[in-house]
Amino acid sequence: MRLRRPLSILLGILGAGLLQPPSRRPRPVQKRGRRRWRTPAALYALISHPLPRALLGWDLVRRDVRWVPVAPGTRCVEVGSGGAFYTARLARHLGRGGLLVALDPEPAGVPKAVRRRLRGRPAARVAPLGGDGQRLPLADESVDVLFYGYSLEEMPDPPGALGEAHRVLRPGGHLVLFLWRPVMRGRRRIATEAIAAALFEAQSVRRGPQNIRARYRKPARPAVPAQSPEAEKAGTAWATPF
Repeated sequence: MRLRRPLSILLGILGAGLLQPPSRRPRPVQKRGRRRWRTPAALYALISHPLPRALLGWDLVRRDVRWVPVAPGTRCVEVGSGGAFYTARLARHLGRGGLLVALDPEPAGVPKAVRRRLRGRPAARVAPLGGDGQRLPLADESVDVLFYGYSLEEMPDPPGALGEAHRVLRPGGHLVLFLWRPVMRGRRRIATEAIAAALFEAQSVRRGPQNIRARYRKPARPAVPAQSPEAEKAGTAWATPF
């Protein structure tokens, strides 16, 4: 009986076409240098409490999720869902018919607090998934929105992680980044923002004393111009052998 719910969640993600076959996953680029801090799972409950989040980062969940654009059936991935600080409100923001994949290196299922907050409310389906932001276990161009709520700065190679984000986002999809400035600073922040600007179109960037909040859009593929009947006829005539 315990396996039934996780199995149904996994089948739902497979049906949405998000998971990438293992044989197609690119090998992660090994970077030398100092190992970056990653929040232990034991601290998730503490760092997800509203009081320290409001004091340290001016985080207000109802306001913050508005950075995520919504359309019917939106497929959103919360990269580094951790203690589920944003998960429940993000699922409600996406609405019924949407899919929220809560990606974390140490997934523990949908937390009881999230299930309680969503009970009886219209919300997206929440699917926990184990994975690393440096090597997203998702198919190419399969996601509408990627949401990084203070998780990118904990990764050893943020520019490389943004390359993965570009791979899995569909053309026209959105990347939402929340960065904590005391951790993401100096040349590391400059390099990350430069890669983001090179890969995506910046739609909105706000810089506070503690945080940077930004929304980017992956450029859509250029439309192929339609040929006029006269041009098509001329091309056919030129290609016809004598």
